[in-house]
Amino acid sequence: MSSQYELTVVNNGVVTHALPIGTAPLRIGRGPGNDLVLSEDTISWHHAQVWVEGDAVWAHDLSSRNGTFLNEERVKSPVRVKAGDEMRVGPKIHLRVRSVAAPPTEWRPLLLEDETSGVQFMLRSDRFLIGSGEDCDLRLEDAPDRAATVIIHDDGEIWIGTDEAEWSVKKDEVFQVSGRRMKIVEGAGSVRAPTLEYGGVRYPYTVQASASGVTGPQAVLRADDGQELLLTGNRGVLMYLLSKKLSDDRDKGLGRSEEGWCSDADIASGIWGKGARDANNLHVLVYRLRKHLKKQGFDPWFIEKRHWGIRARLREVDID
Repeated sequence: MSSQYELTVVNNGVVTHALPIGTAPLRIGRGPGNDLVLSEDTISWHHAQVWVEGDAVWAHDLSSRNGTFLNEERVKSPVRVKAGDEMRVGPKIHLRVRSVAAPPTEWRPLLLEDETSGVQFMLRSDRFLIGSGEDCDLRLEDAPDRAATVIIHDDGEIWIGTDEAEWSVKKDEVFQVSGRRMKIVEGAGSVRAPTLEYGGVRYPYTVQASASGVTGPQAVLRADDGQELLLTGNRGVLMYLLSKKLSDDRDKGLGRSEEGWCSDADIASGIWGKGARDANNLHVLVYRLRKHLKKQGFDPWFIEKRHWGIRARLREVDID
């Protein structure tokens, strides 16, 4: 039995409104474009957002003036919200998450379809590699060693990564790899879903990160084969922040699908200062870092993106 969630507005112990929470962020604020509009002067125009990810509810404050609170503790980064937890936006508005039983759904496997050949390949893990390399799941002799990486997230987001770009696609949306038309489709229904392997690609990387390097935060990335790379400047700050979040989440006991995720806003603020909101700066930084990683012999896709955040998948982290 799966669960769905609702966000309720509570006034003097009485629920006055209830909105379904899905994987797309439910936006809360004073502005008319929000999903939950609160016409209270202490609420920011864009105040907070709540969404479902990995069968859990998450909340994040959008740098509001008067804050978002979970069980009276101020929310400073995305936090997990359990059914029955008390949320407060600003000084007056009280919210609560509740679960609503939902009927079981038929599981359908995801397949990558190569329209050029008409062949379909089942996605048996959260990584599917396309290229001419021996480790690729779909071998294309006329393609680069790694032409593309297909990334499947727990919340259903599908991302395609190449040397030049990364973008999200929906099911049945055509994309191109090395001149071939491809798409992700659903297969026939199944009574029981198979276990999805975490990590179609194993990233045997470790990071030793420090907040007090010679020129500021820095990180040393190491691979099992002895390859080592020192990251400084904004690249070092980015890797330090991602490594620190991953370490903190592991200390909290979060699962591997949940650990390490940072919001784009928090990362931008940590690199360029509070109030930094230019997502393009972060996009350019990640793009250049991935190019540098590949040039140095590392697989750049251990740095993952979603619509709202970023993380690094690492085997071990050592924070000084």
